[in-house]
Formats: sequence, structure tokens, C-alpha cells
Amino acid sequence: DSLSIEWIRPKPLKWVDTDGIEHNYFPDFYLPVFNLYLDPKNPQAFKVQRNKIEILDKTYDNIIWLTSLDECQNFGPIVKGI
Repeated sequence: DSLSIEWIRPKPLKWVDTDGIEHNYFPDFYLPVFNLYLDPKNPQAFKVQRNKIEILDKTYDNIIWLTSLDECQNFGPIVKGI
């Protein structure tokens, strides 16, 4: 909000685990102007969810994982080169 970037709560994204089971994933933010999902994760959650994150990265090319307070505070669309 402080960066005046338009965002919404996104609908769930579908993903399939290594056993072939389909799941819903709920990113925290969607930036419609940039077609970009943002999902802040603390380092421990990122580590624990690494397999799911790797699958999501292969399935969707428009998710950015923010893993530190600094990344969250300094986020800007330039992160994706937009």
C-alpha cells in the first residue's frame, strides 16, 4: 500500500504434487497491473515448503517469493524487470 501498487487477494492456483495429487495454493497478493503474484514467507516456512515452491516455480512463471523483511519493504516491480 505504501508503494501505491494495486493489489488484490488472488484466487487459488492449482498445482500437482509429485504423487499426482492436485492442490490449491493461496498466494498472499496478486498485482493485476503486472500479472504478478507475491508471497512473503519467513525463511523457515520457505525451507519447509521447498518442494511445493519448486513445483509452483515450474508451473507458474509469475510468482515472487519474498523471504525477508528487507525484500518486503523494498519490493518494487523492477524485481521482475518490468
